[in-house]
Amino acid sequence: MVTCVHIAGEYFNTKRYLVSELENQQHTFAASLTRALWEFNSQQINALAEGLINIPSIGGVIIRDDNGEVLVHMGETFLPQELPESNSSVSLSEQRGVFGHYSPLIFEFSGQSTRVGDVAVFSNRDVAIERLKVSLFFLVGNAIIKSTLLFLLFSVAFNRMLTQPFRELSKQIDGFHIDDLDDSRIHLADQDNNEFTQVEEAYNRLIDNLQEHQDDLRLTEQKLRHANQQLDEQNNLLEQEVARKTSRLSKLMMDLESRRQDLEQRQYKLEQEIRQRKLTESTLKRTNQRLKESLETLQRAQSQLIESEKMASLGGLVAGIAHDVNTPIGIGVTASSFLADRVEQLAIALDDKSLTQRELKQFIKDTRESTHLLDSNLNRAKDLIESFKQVAVDQTSDALRDIWLCDYIEGVVQSLQPKLKFTQHEIIIDCPKEIQLRCLAGALAQILTNMILNSLLHAFEGIEQGNIHIRAYLQNEHLYFTYQDDGNGLEQEALDKLFNPFFTTKANQGGSGLGTHIIRNLVTQTLQGDITANSAPGKGLRYDFHFPVAVLNH
Repeated sequence: MVTCVHIAGEYFNTKRYLVSELENQQHTFAASLTRALWEFNSQQINALAEGLINIPSIGGVIIRDDNGEVLVHMGETFLPQELPESNSSVSLSEQRGVFGHYSPLIFEFSGQSTRVGDVAVFSNRDVAIERLKVSLFFLVGNAIIKSTLLFLLFSVAFNRMLTQPFRELSKQIDGFHIDDLDDSRIHLADQDNNEFTQVEEAYNRLIDNLQEHQDDLRLTEQKLRHANQQLDEQNNLLEQEVARKTSRLSKLMMDLESRRQDLEQRQYKLEQEIRQRKLTESTLKRTNQRLKESLETLQRAQSQLIESEKMASLGGLVAGIAHDVNTPIGIGVTASSFLADRVEQLAIALDDKSLTQRELKQFIKDTRESTHLLDSNLNRAKDLIESFKQVAVDQTSDALRDIWLCDYIEGVVQSLQPKLKFTQHEIIIDCPKEIQLRCLAGALAQILTNMILNSLLHAFEGIEQGNIHIRAYLQNEHLYFTYQDDGNGLEQEALDKLFNPFFTTKANQGGSGLGTHIIRNLVTQTLQGDITANSAPGKGLRYDFHFPVAVLNH
């Protein structure tokens, strides 16, 4: 271990010297290389690079211009894109057995400093090991000699202090005889107060204990003989008592036999009843299994219908967002075509040398207007796509996400703009801006989407301008929502069936009746919360729901 640490230290010390040598060589060629880059003298650059690569300590060279373009790439080096973009010299740590030094090339001209490129020189592990070869042989040989001497020394010491005493101890222990304990004691010669003398004393104490136990066994044997005599006497008395009680038992056995026959008859009747009950139980199990399979089939059908409703909602969003995105993109294409025509006209005028200052100013004006038009419409398309993308991803994901609540609700509403833009309905959001929390954002997005779409489809039928008010607030680690529209409202009979699956007032107009059922399942099952609904004819519909969340700020 000491030799390995020493070799590692020598290697890293040699590598440090090599890096220092690379830095010195780099400084030697820096001035000439900087001048050649300034003058774009490719021949001199290549000559300097070949001079560097011929130095024994240098295994690779990379020279780049001020734009990062590689001019020279020789030998074993890093990848050009792995070089740093630094304005100061830095050492390059070892990667894949290659290390080096990086330095920018600064040209001083008229009191100004201009970076004309950079250079990186590299060495490698083979160069370092070549320089260490003699030292490595010396260190390894020294370690072998030391290890050999230590092995011989320990071998002699172990043989004298352990092997010989242990052999003598084993020999004396082999002479143990249980019938001659005095001669079975061990006596080790030429031993100081060490582990072997402790073993000798412990073994001899064991012999003493065996002798004491033998004496105790003799005394115990005498007591057992006396006890056996007393037991024989007691056995005689017991045999007489057993004979008396056997006659009594024979009478009891006859009585038990009659009772046994009675029990067998009763057992036969019970077995008949048990077989009848098992037959009934088997019939009930088969009936329960058929009921369970029917229930699973119904649950799978319900899940498929709910998933179809989700995808239908998402498909409606896709159609609307595609129409809204086409408008700014079409304007952007028109502006881009106009800008291309103007550039072509400018190029023709420049080639004909007929370009006037007035035409150039007009071109700049047209270019500014076109780029402004492109920028505004592309940003609008980007905002629409980002809003739709987030809502679409959330509605098909069950993952926990960290969200800013107010911004997230606004994003959901933004994704529904294709449904709202041809109406005069208004959505009002009342939510503190500073609420940040962790929840199942996809479930929340689908709940709000279904509520808004239900209001547009049912509540505002026949109403030109309706209002939706969404209020959210935190209380005791729960997120509370109040959703209120001022639409047509519901009769009490319809309100009682609002959350029932397949209940809809638009059964003949394509309604599935699963929207509110999905809302209740998402709140109560997915989010572990609660939801209630209140309505009256002409007074709109109100949802109150809440669920636990992890609040990330207070």
